[in-house]
Amino acid sequence: MNFHKSFQTIDTQVVGEAFRIVVQSPIMLAHENITEAASALNTQFENTKQLLLNEPRGHRGMNGCLVLPSAIATCRLLFFQHVASTDFKYEALVATMTVLIEQGTIELSENNSYSIETVKGVYEASVKLSEEKDTVLSVHLTIRPAHIEGEQVIIDNERRYIVVEKPQQFKALALEELAEISTWGLLESEKYSTADGVILYEQLDSSVRSVTFERDGYILRSPGVDSTLALIAVLGDETVKKNDSIFGSSIEIIQKHEIGYEIALTGYITGIHQFVVDREDPLQQGFVIV
Repeated sequence: MNFHKSFQTIDTQVVGEAFRIVVQSPIMLAHENITEAASALNTQFENTKQLLLNEPRGHRGMNGCLVLPSAIATCRLLFFQHVASTDFKYEALVATMTVLIEQGTIELSENNSYSIETVKGVYEASVKLSEEKDTVLSVHLTIRPAHIEGEQVIIDNERRYIVVEKPQQFKALALEELAEISTWGLLESEKYSTADGVILYEQLDSSVRSVTFERDGYILRSPGVDSTLALIAVLGDETVKKNDSIFGSSIEIIQKHEIGYEIALTGYITGIHQFVVDREDPLQQGFVIV
């Protein structure tokens, strides 16, 4: 057995979606410009990204995050993901702040506010801690509203979604209907191939329940921040105060601000892993099953 690569990661879940935070790896990026750093990550380290995201180490639902020092923010966050996933997720900000604070990687802020540099800009996060200040109870973000262009809903002026109300063929958006819902989503994702995802929803008495399909028909385990914004754009913020998934997780709008909506999400550390790569392993880059 001859190991020639070693990686340490901290895995988290945020409202059901999995994020792998890379804390030690052979990835070396010294670019001052974050766009150049992101480009290098996504062009020079393709094999590395695949072995961390793909089975047997990962799975189709795994999202990758690489944390680096930042000259203008608390930290710099680069994303790497499966081809059919979006290249930015608000939930990743929550996952990263949870790991950095609970692992003692960053100094605690006096006002519990932190900034995260990404290729999409710098995002501010307010963190609520336990009395002992060793556990992140929630991470608060302010998210900008979406807008509608034709049949698509646009998030942050770039991520595009199709929003569809539950057809009559489904009694409800529930786990009991998962097989039929999955088949429907795969067909719809192929139909709307130019969109980043398709959001299926039904209105309930006090909330909205939704299922989000990514470009390849994969079902997100989370109700999704993007999905919540898209549903607000279509149905209005009075209707979408809470967005439930069929897996039991939910996202609630805490309050409306002048620039957008405040949400509070909680990240949970699910594992600390030491991955290695054997030179003789025929599946070094892994594989994906949707």
